[in-house]
Amino acid sequence: MAHRDLRAPAIILAILLAGCSGDHQALADRVNAVVEPLAAAHEFSGAVVMIRKGKIIYQRGFGMANHAAKLPFAPETPADGGSLAKTLTAAGIWLLADEGRIDVDAPVTEYLREYPFAGTTVRHLISHSNGLPPYYEFWDPFFAPGEARTTPKMLEIVARELLAPSFAPGSRFEYSNFGFDVAALVIERVSGLPIETFLERRFFSRFAMEGTFARPARFADWPGIRTMGYQWQDGGWQAVDVYDMEAFIGASNVYFPVVDLARWAGANAAGTAITPAAYAAGQQRSLIDGRPSPITGLSWYCDDSGLHCYYTGSINAFHGLAYWDRETNEAIAFIANSAIPPWKTITLQRDLVAALAGRPGTQDGPTRFIELDADARPSLGGTWIVDGRPPITIAAGAGRLRLREGDGLEFDAFQVSRAVFYVPGPDWWIAFGGADGPSTMHVRSMFADFVARRGQ
Repeated sequence: MAHRDLRAPAIILAILLAGCSGDHQALADRVNAVVEPLAAAHEFSGAVVMIRKGKIIYQRGFGMANHAAKLPFAPETPADGGSLAKTLTAAGIWLLADEGRIDVDAPVTEYLREYPFAGTTVRHLISHSNGLPPYYEFWDPFFAPGEARTTPKMLEIVARELLAPSFAPGSRFEYSNFGFDVAALVIERVSGLPIETFLERRFFSRFAMEGTFARPARFADWPGIRTMGYQWQDGGWQAVDVYDMEAFIGASNVYFPVVDLARWAGANAAGTAITPAAYAAGQQRSLIDGRPSPITGLSWYCDDSGLHCYYTGSINAFHGLAYWDRETNEAIAFIANSAIPPWKTITLQRDLVAALAGRPGTQDGPTRFIELDADARPSLGGTWIVDGRPPITIAAGAGRLRLREGDGLEFDAFQVSRAVFYVPGPDWWIAFGGADGPSTMHVRSMFADFVARRGQ
């Protein structure tokens, strides 16, 4: 009997592994070319992880997680994920809905007797259309220093201080953190589990997210060394801290190692994060005033195909991204603790997606954006014309800017630097150019990049 040549399979495997190694090195070169200049300019410290078909294909940390403790920022370093917690809370709601335990269109009062407004549904809570106080500063006068802020206590204050929501639930979009905190309380009541335990059992343990946790309210109770936020200023890193005494979980306050955040994004790319039925229901966009929300029910921004989705989280110096591509079964995650400059934040996100796809990155032109103070904001009001898109209308008044594209929903625009505004809802970053006042509006998001001109 002839002897079988066992060398051929080994040679083929070696060639395949060499090819994979070469692909990974090319990816690493592209990602490093994006991030290293920001790190060198003291604009990025944090970690980046990329996954393909469940396997890590890039991971690297940059800078320090805690300068005082000399703790480097690594892919395994837990950091504040900000609003990325919303994707977990929304997934929990839709899982319980798929199990027949929650009706998302039922009044919240069916699950929380103490909820003060009978016309609000669970869907309103997680679609930013509930009329609850939009900013946590609302509760500042009602808590003593050193008193932990819990969702039940905050809800009690709302019931005592407000006679009605600020608008009819479902009639407008207003980015809502507290709506997700209340949604997490719904999960607790329906499941019979603290939200921390529910998230651990349903998500963290399933996807090997071993370093992810809901933060303790008090910094004094922190497990290990806490990742701090920083801003480079006056030639050194200055601490920009998050807030002590936050005991509310749902909209935020989940700490992710970036490698765990990538696993969560990867589970969504693979279609395993939740059941197919829960996904099919949750990925629909809720109607607000008869118009579709720009955010899915599962709290993801998606392109028109629904196959390329992401969400971000920002709080003080922290900014994170979870991006997933169901076509290629790929995912990207990063969290930075370095107060990335606003316009560079969206450019970084786009360039990481481009690097993974092997495409050229965003080309930032030499445009110098106009710096605007509060008194100058009314000059932005009016109609802005975009080729190939509906006109954009900006209403400026009462100390706020509101933006609408065509006859779509209206969104608040928040000034995040002297020159840049952020628009939650469409997730737009906007800035203005012009030699003699604002004459061009530059708009950038993950899936859009265009310039509008002032209408006549």
